[in-house]
Parts: sequence; C-alpha cells; structure tokens
Amino acid sequence: MLKSRPVQYLGLLLLVLAALSVIFFPLGATPKESDYTVYFTSSKPWQQYAKGDKSVADLADAALLKTFASEPLPTGRLVIEGSDNGDDSKSTLASIADKATTQEEANKRVQLMLTALKSTFPDVTLNEQTEKSLDALSPKPLFSLGQYAVFPVKEVNGSPSPAVKLGLDLQGGVNLVLQVRRALFTYSFDKDVPATTDARYEFTSKILAQLKKADPSLGLDEANVNVAPDQNNILEIRTQASSKDIFDKQTVAINQIMKNVIPGVTFTQTRDPQFFLPQKDKNGQSDFSANALLANMVTIVRSRVDKLGVSEPLIQQQPPDRIVVQLPGIKDPQRAIDVIGKTAQMEIRLLPEDINPLPDPNDPNNTLFQDKKGNLVPPATVRQESMLVVTGSDLKPTSQGTFDQGGKPAVTFELKGDAANKFGQFTARYTHRYMPIFMDNKCISAPTINEPILGGNGIISGGFASMQEARDMALLLNSGALPAPIDVVENRTVSATLGADSLAQSLRAGLLGLIAVCIFMIVFYRLPGLLADFALAIYCVLNLAAFILIGGTLTLPGIAGFLLALAMSLDTNILIFERLREEMAIQPNFLAAAHAGFDRAWAAIFDSHVTTLIAAVVLFFLGSGSVKGFALTLGVGVLLSLFSAISVTRLFLWSLVHLGDSHHELFAGGVQRAPSEDRK
Repeated sequence: MLKSRPVQYLGLLLLVLAALSVIFFPLGATPKESDYTVYFTSSKPWQQYAKGDKSVADLADAALLKTFASEPLPTGRLVIEGSDNGDDSKSTLASIADKATTQEEANKRVQLMLTALKSTFPDVTLNEQTEKSLDALSPKPLFSLGQYAVFPVKEVNGSPSPAVKLGLDLQGGVNLVLQVRRALFTYSFDKDVPATTDARYEFTSKILAQLKKADPSLGLDEANVNVAPDQNNILEIRTQASSKDIFDKQTVAINQIMKNVIPGVTFTQTRDPQFFLPQKDKNGQSDFSANALLANMVTIVRSRVDKLGVSEPLIQQQPPDRIVVQLPGIKDPQRAIDVIGKTAQMEIRLLPEDINPLPDPNDPNNTLFQDKKGNLVPPATVRQESMLVVTGSDLKPTSQGTFDQGGKPAVTFELKGDAANKFGQFTARYTHRYMPIFMDNKCISAPTINEPILGGNGIISGGFASMQEARDMALLLNSGALPAPIDVVENRTVSATLGADSLAQSLRAGLLGLIAVCIFMIVFYRLPGLLADFALAIYCVLNLAAFILIGGTLTLPGIAGFLLALAMSLDTNILIFERLREEMAIQPNFLAAAHAGFDRAWAAIFDSHVTTLIAAVVLFFLGSGSVKGFALTLGVGVLLSLFSAISVTRLFLWSLVHLGDSHHELFAGGVQRAPSEDRK
C-alpha cells in the first residue's frame, strides 16, 4: 500500500529509536567517588559490647581489618549515633562513613561491613537509613563516553520511567532564594504585619519608596527591604555598600529615614548595623565585583548541595546578588538551610596572655572571655586582638565527624603541607597558651597547647550539640567557606504529596486532551487526520527527547508550554489539510493538490512559528523561574513542530498520494471537484 521510501522511513525509524534511548536511558556525568553512610542496628545497646579497655569502635576496627584484607578499609570508624549529650549507653544505632563510586560498589562494601561486624556483634542488622544513603549514589553506568556515561533504565513501581528532571512543583522539595549580604540593618517595630505576601509587600514598599528619595550616590534605591520570614515585627534592610565609608553614610541616612518613614509606626534598631568586608586572598587581593563574588558563591553552594546527597538540584545565579536553590525531594529543609547558609569561616588564633577563656553557663557550646580584672570581653574584640594562625582555606577536604576523648561530638581536620609546617612550629613555640577556635565569629572552644602538634592533624571539639552537627560542619569545611555572608530571603516548601498529585492531574488532563484531539482529527480529516496522529506521536517523542538532552527541568508551566506547542503542531497539520481540501477541488489530480497545499500553507505556518518563537525567546531571557520553564518547552516544541510538518507529515502523505484519485473520499469527504474546464 505504501509507496517505497525506504531511506526516509529508515532515517525516521533511527531517529525515533535514538529519541527513545535518550528518554529512557539517562545520560549524565561519569560517576565520581562520593560519601555515603552505612547504619547498623543492634538488639542491645552498643556500649554493652565493650570489653575491658577496648571500646566498641576498637572491636569493630579489628573485625573490619580482617574482612577488608584485600579491599580498602572504610574511611570512617564505627560511630554510635544518638549520643547528643555524650551518653550513648542506651543507643542501639551506629554508623560507618565510607566512599564509593556507584551503588553497586557501595552495596558490595556494605555487605562486607555487615559480615565483618556480625563476626563480633552477631545480632547486628542494617538499618533502613542505609538504603536512603545509597540512593544518593549513582547507579553503575552501561558504558562511558569520556566525561559522560549512559545509565540503565530507571524503574518506578516496577515500570520504566522517563529520565526527565522534575521541578519542585511536581515532586516536592525546597525552594530557597539566597542573597549575598554586604550590609544589614535590622529594626523592630510596634506593629504586627500579617504574614501574607500582599500585606508585607505593601508595608515594605512604603519604606523602599522613602529610601529611593535619598542621595543617589548612597545606592539606597537598590536596597532590599523585607519583613523577617519567621517574625512579623522585624524589618531587615540589605544594601550593597561597596566600602566602609559608603556603609557609614548609609547608616546615618537610614536611621534618619526610619524615624518618620510610616506615620504611627515606631522603628527601633535591634542590633548594630553589620558590614561585610571580603577577606583578601593569599596574594593580598580582594575581588569585590558582583559577578565574581556571586560566581564564587554559586560554586561553593553547589559543592555543599552535592554533599547533601540531593539528586538533580537546580542552582542558578540571579544577578546582581541572589542565588536560587531548588532541592527536589529533600525531607529536612532546615538542615539544608543550615548547611547552605552558614559562612563557615574557621579560624584558629592565639589568645593574648591578658585574656582568659571561660565556659558559657548558658551555652555549653560557646566560650566567653574575660580580662585580668574579671570583665567580660566581646568575642569580636578578642578575635581582632588574637594572632591568626590557621584558616579554613588551609585545610584539606578530608574533615570528618567523630567523638573526642570525652565522648563529645567533634571534627577532625588535616592541614595542607605549608600550613602543617607552620602550625607545628607555632605550637612548639607557644606551648601552654590558649588557642581559641572561631567559627563565623563565635568561639566554639579554646584548648590549651600542651605540646607541639606535628603532622598537621587536629581535632575541633566543643560547639556541636550532636553528631549530625559535627558531620555538617565537616561538610562545610570540606566545601570551603563562603566568601561573604548569605541570607535566606525566601523559603518555600512544596510537599511531595502535592507535587505527585499535580503531576498526576497534569498528565491525566494532557492525555485526555490528546485522545480527544486525535479522535477529532480522524473524524474530520479522515486518513490525513490519522497520519497527523502518527506524526503527533513521533513529535511528542522527539520533543521529550530534545527537552531531556538540553537539560531542562519539567515544571507545571513547562507542561503548559509543552501542550501549547503540541497544539501548534496540530494547527500546522490543520493548515496543510485545509489547503489540501481546497486544492483538491481545483487541481487536475491529487498529486498536484498535495504539492499546492503544502506550498501555499507554508507561508502561514512559517510566520506563526517564527512569531511564537520570538515570544518564547523573549520570555526565556527576560523571565525567571517558572516563566523560563514555560518558554523553554514552548520554544523547543515550536522548532520541532516545523520539522514535523516539513518532514514527518509530508513523508506520510506522499507515501499515500497514489490513493488520492482512486479513493477521494478517504482524504476529503464532501469536497466537490470543479468542472474540468475550471481546473485548467
């Protein structure tokens, strides 16, 4: 029945097969070695296994050493979980940190660990948290292509699942908007603002309007004003003061403006204005340009997110000073905020001899200072007067959470070559002196240098309420400190259930609409309508494959753009078929009608697609967030719609062109052929 067009059909078949491969066989970066944690549960408290002077960790080390005789040992020791206050006598949960490249490799090592521990602790079993930890690792790729690899089909509930990245609105998660802070002014006010977007916008707009009236040279017209997310009577004003002199002038101007900014509302400064000055690098340089600072922040934030084990996060710059972080599927938003938002500037300093540390009676994880007269000295003053010895940039990315000799959570660290030598010489020279450890301007401990610390290895104890906090701090130290403080100015959480419901409803609506349209095309256009349905199916496959290849993230607006592009693809076929029906009435045969139909419909098709594509490009480059997702799916769909009309539909119709004259009713029912003299 079909006219012989083997080359065209073979090419189309190969294209569809390639598209299906892209859809179901994910293409990603070649797996790299990553951290994971194995959790073990015992039927009795772990401490009851201790024998004499050998701790549970010592017994576990001996068992692991035997089993891993021909394999690299796990990177961490056995750690008893749940001992936030140092009392782990009743804990039945323990963990071992390790590294692996793929899930298969990790599973093999997990079984070896379990076998090793069972030889000493017979009733030990794997805890369900282990599976969650392993899920963050990459599966074993089918094959590698340089820096990229092709992975096996992912299954969901036993069925193959397309390798499409879903946005927060379709699978749940956390959306954070982070803002780089240069200067921060905080005020309280005697009026509660309702926690609604409209009410807060109206309130802050009045303040921003007054700030814009200030001296333009101060840059207050670009200030960010918002009510604190978790408090209804705290106002935060952030500016991008480029120097201390500008900051001082901004402070005077803002204090003057806030006196009478809103009639009937009294604003009170709750803390001293804060100004951040970027630290200089080892060459004495400090790049304060917005682009360089923001790019550096994004790199570090991305490193921290990767170590959280979040799959397919979205991290985007939003110039001049914001970063958008989307963490799909995350179940602990507060931990993500704590890990991402901390500056993590670690410093080890030498305490002046006229100042002594003392424990904070209200916070066991904090250290206070007093002078020889017994007066308290602010930590910021102590930090400025103390000699800098080591910073976080001197550390190797090998820090780990552990316990100190007193059973308290701690973090081990290892210094780089030059820093290790310097640290050894320093501790040898200043024995019996206090060496406070500052973390983001807070002194978490102030140990005494009892002896020279050689080899560059050390431990940070104190300042950690739990082992999880210690591990998070190790993560931050390994990722590097942020070059500037960063604030969470927007925190939006979407539940996984709501996301799944949105996806199911969208797919159901799209499928029902597609079925209805396909039926309409067959009823109204007959055989060409059936051919259009086949072309539409191929178009959907190619569209989804192209979207995956360019790394798009599918959102609800993206689905809307996909459906709109689908409608345009159908509209293209309708234009062709309508012209075909008209030409069938006046052309001498069906072949001539088909040629004329395609040629005369092309101008309208091209114009409509180009105008839509221009709109999609404008939306993509000028829009943000969900608007970009809509524009991306629409733009890709429009381009593929042109290809579908020119190639796929034309190929199908040309294959059946010989039926046009003998089976006229299959192509256009009710069309009356013009008399022969009118067709000449």
